[in-house]
Amino acid sequence: MDLSLMEKFANPEYFDSLTMGEKMAGAGVTTLLGLGTTFMILCLIWLILSIMGKIMTAGKAKKAAPAAAAVTPAAAPAAVPAKGENLAGDAELVAVITAAIAAYEGSGAASNLVVRSIQRVSGASTAWSRAGSADCLESRNMVDKRH
Repeated sequence: MDLSLMEKFANPEYFDSLTMGEKMAGAGVTTLLGLGTTFMILCLIWLILSIMGKIMTAGKAKKAAPAAAAVTPAAAPAAVPAKGENLAGDAELVAVITAAIAAYEGSGAASNLVVRSIQRVSGASTAWSRAGSADCLESRNMVDKRH
């Protein structure tokens, strides 16, 4: 009975009769088979996920296309300021928020929006930092009340 190297490698009765070279060859073949199988399964999972992703985004794109066309920044109604209200900084804030929403949705001229630089504002703390500090303090107070 002439057994192949892998049959001898798998059978404990014949394993002790193998030379060190045959054992190393069997270990190499086993390693390559394991890595190859793992790689093929990962490729299969990647293929399934990419197909599912295309199916899921195709359904959303069909539903979102009419809604995106209906709501544009130019078509949004302008807010009427109250008398004596200072809107000097609000115009810039509205422009930044509108550009961020348009970039997120990928619609209009903002779809090719690229941020070139970000500069830190010096001086007094911003509204975002004050809100973050207040949230942090509030969460700490809630933890202290529970204990």
